[in-house]
Amino acid sequence: MDDCRQPFQGGSFFDHEGLPYCETHYHAKRGSLCAGCSKPITGRCITAMFKKFHPEHFVCAFCLKQLNKGTFKEQKDKPYCHTCFAKIFG
Repeated sequence: MDDCRQPFQGGSFFDHEGLPYCETHYHAKRGSLCAGCSKPITGRCITAMFKKFHPEHFVCAFCLKQLNKGTFKEQKDKPYCHTCFAKIFG
């Protein structure tokens, strides 16, 4: 992700390694953008499949139900609940 080089809103910025960044690029540099919505994660975070998600955006790729129990099946880099995984790949 390239830096946007836009003026900082209200003159405020985020510092990362001594350089100023907008909120989105600050989180991109830190690896804290949600893989589901591409927005910064500032609160709770789920890490799965080497990616980070807002809890509400870590969902089954088929039924879109939230995968909040921590158990899921993965196929071709997509998460599935056990029920959908069994229906599709079982």
